[in-house]
Amino acid sequence: VLAARGTSIYSATPGGSSWTSIDSGRTSAGKYTFERFNFDGTDKIVVVDGTNAPTVFNSSLSATDVSDSSVAGAKFVASFKNHMFYAGKSTTKQEVVFSEPFNEDGFNSGSGAGSIKVDDEITGIKVFRDNLFIFCETRIFKLAGTSSTNFAVSDVTRNIGCINGDTIQEFAGDLIFLGPDG
Repeated sequence: VLAARGTSIYSATPGGSSWTSIDSGRTSAGKYTFERFNFDGTDKIVVVDGTNAPTVFNSSLSATDVSDSSVAGAKFVASFKNHMFYAGKSTTKQEVVFSEPFNEDGFNSGSGAGSIKVDDEITGIKVFRDNLFIFCETRIFKLAGTSSTNFAVSDVTRNIGCINGDTIQEFAGDLIFLGPDG
């Protein structure tokens, strides 16, 4: 079990009564977002907090920071089509950065990494069926495709957006979210 509070991330054994700090070097961490993935046969979890570099924990809970500055400070993370997608940086609020295939810490564009810009501030990202939905304040986009050679962004709507990415949920076969009209 992983939990985050303040500037630390903790682990505990399910049913156990004590927590162990496994990453305490964070500064000014905001709200934590976790994403489980498995690109190489090893289950991993990546954590973003809106301030620090994303951190990847392997199955033995060893922590490794994602080294590329283009994703440091990401608020949102999603694993989609064997790439890791990062978004929500305070300095690039309209950009989604994606890693090389099968490498959450590789960002060489010649190896399949890249970025996509939309024309609104991103409030959340969510994988649903075969698309990555990019929720913004006043618009929603979807990313389709399987790699940097054929990723394509299209409008879902330019008339409504999501005001809080934490509200994006899959429910009864649809995506629901908190819009400005409730």
